[in-house]
Amino acid sequence: MKFFSGYHLKRAPNRIETKVFAIPIDHETTLNDLKIAQTACIINFYKENEAIKKVEAMGLRCGENVVILQKLGRGIVVKTNNSRIVLTTDVAENVRVK
Repeated sequence: MKFFSGYHLKRAPNRIETKVFAIPIDHETTLNDLKIAQTACIINFYKENEAIKKVEAMGLRCGENVVILQKLGRGIVVKTNNSRIVLTTDVAENVRVK
């Protein structure tokens, strides 16, 4: 077994397994204000525009739990169910979570 940049690699080199320890929040905020490893439930979206419609089509819907995996400059990587989605901070500002 080898360790590579924080991920634990198993025998198959194309399979990377990660473990995320989620920290719940207890108040309403936007997705952009969450810290790494925090988990929240999507309440609603502030605006209905093309970007939000695309985000809903990718799997972020009201009532879904999300976990913040990474913050990369203007991008935020979130995990929901079995998918990971990258959002810009402009879009994340329009997602209200609790």
